[in-house]
Amino acid sequence: MITPEEARRMLAELTEDCAVPAAPPGLSRYWFQRHGHVLIGDVAVRGYKYKNRWQLDDREIRKAAQRLAALVVDPADRVDALPSPSSSPGGYTWQSRIKAFMDEAAFRARASYGCPCAPEPCHQSQPNSEGLPCGLTWEVLERRGGDFTIAGTRPVPWLSWSGTRWTVPRAYAELLYRADEAEEHLQDEAAVCSGCGTKGDSWQWRTSSAAGFVTLCPACSSQASRPYAGHLAGALHASLTKKQQADVFLCCLCPAPRRALYWDHCHVHGFVRGPVCASCNTFEGGGWEFIRRQGALSHLLRCTGCHKARALPPRHHPDIVQESIVFRSHGSCTHRPRVCWGRAEGDGSVVFELSCSRHTKNGSDVRWRRVIPADRVAELVRVFVERNLPQ
Repeated sequence: MITPEEARRMLAELTEDCAVPAAPPGLSRYWFQRHGHVLIGDVAVRGYKYKNRWQLDDREIRKAAQRLAALVVDPADRVDALPSPSSSPGGYTWQSRIKAFMDEAAFRARASYGCPCAPEPCHQSQPNSEGLPCGLTWEVLERRGGDFTIAGTRPVPWLSWSGTRWTVPRAYAELLYRADEAEEHLQDEAAVCSGCGTKGDSWQWRTSSAAGFVTLCPACSSQASRPYAGHLAGALHASLTKKQQADVFLCCLCPAPRRALYWDHCHVHGFVRGPVCASCNTFEGGGWEFIRRQGALSHLLRCTGCHKARALPPRHHPDIVQESIVFRSHGSCTHRPRVCWGRAEGDGSVVFELSCSRHTKNGSDVRWRRVIPADRVAELVRVFVERNLPQ
């Protein structure tokens, strides 16, 4: 067994001189959440979790490298790289991913440099002279393409514009088709409950465990774990022992029974809130929009320190401020601005970026920032907590 870092180095060395060299992703736990594997070409490499660290079998890594090395590519024999207009929308295929990548790169380019169509209306549905969405150039696409991978390979260097369509070599396309088939098969397997064999929603049933990700339906989750009764209320997370494992309980945030993995706790005061699954733990840790979730405030106030102080951790302050005040637009505009993002600062203030779709500058929406002072933020948080405390 080898680490993800060792696996990336091995793939790079073994495929360095290949027609299609490997470009594996970060191989973090998020890559294994979908179905426990990562695709390198058309080979599915399984991830193994041991002592909370992910490992891979070096034999599978070598097999994936050998398959890539055996691929013979004729650059002149090419097929379409983008989905046809008649194809069903929403399909998660290698062609749809290339199109989505182009569209996102074009959106970011327009946001940074404006629309080159200005002052005329932008026809984003029509490709420009390079065959790319409005605002995007091949130079920008190539620069962004270094981080874009499909099945552990980089598709952008293989793209070619004929003047009417984007193409890739047929051999490379067939490799990606096989990878799509493998991906679909793995997702079907991951949607099956490991307890009773029922097939369901893998994103709702799949959860992290000490041995990796498992799929358990609500009924089997209820049998494997029990509801949390709040017996650790007021306990400090630092005082927990190894015997006090969270995975014997159900997640106290998920609406349907789902096995927990972590003891969620307040990083400001250190008190335990309750057992949560990996997904809810990540959602709370991100902060943005968590407070809008049903039961979120009650969960956060299980921290004795937050409850007593009528306060919440800073990462949730932007949501509370946004819920509590109405932002004024710029200048004499009467249109309510859109909140692009909010961020809590170290001094206790919160900064927001706002935009107005009624006014543009260089082809992009007008944007500006608004800072809410720390004392105003603290007051808004206190009022929000007191107003929503259970009677």
